[in-house]
Amino acid sequence: MYDVCASEGCEWALLTAPTEEPLSIAEAKAQARVTHDDEDGVWDGYISAARAAAEDYMSRGLLTQTWVFTLPYFADSIWLPMAAPLQSVTSIKYYDSAGVQQTLSTTIYDVDTTSRPGRIVRKPQQTWPSVQSDRIVSRIEITYKVGWTSKELIPDRIRQGLLVYVGYLDCDREGLQEYGERARQAAEACWSDRVFWKPPSFVW
Repeated sequence: MYDVCASEGCEWALLTAPTEEPLSIAEAKAQARVTHDDEDGVWDGYISAARAAAEDYMSRGLLTQTWVFTLPYFADSIWLPMAAPLQSVTSIKYYDSAGVQQTLSTTIYDVDTTSRPGRIVRKPQQTWPSVQSDRIVSRIEITYKVGWTSKELIPDRIRQGLLVYVGYLDCDREGLQEYGERARQAAEACWSDRVFWKPPSFVW
């Protein structure tokens, strides 16, 4: 999973994927009224695909995962892609004016886990450090964790959309049936709580 905000020089990428999925195979098979165990490996793939589809559609991570966000300059508010919910910020690193990578002190910034998406904000009476002006990429690198800490915390509406989506994948394996398309739309209707990332207004 990888996105780019080319006009602002921002990039983000998934570093560590979730270690569990939001649905069990038993839950997915029950949704599709499947009682045999012949294709459990297929259902694993359906569940993973459903989670990825939900995350892409809603622009938010469902279960604990680590992302990195790079940007060219600091801004007083830095919204973090896929960070709904935002769990924590692991580190903020930057290349100083001499080209040496530094770790930004937590005395400089606050982490706002309430905003959608979560964000980093400059603390009052603090100043962002200068960054290396002729470095083309990755002057600033933010590593952070997003998602709910357990699948039981994922809202029921999102989970229902996941169940509908795995049912859609099973009933329309070739992507050709009209019913399958309607099922996908029904899943996306459950994922209406979408989050839209806001590009920063850079401090030069």
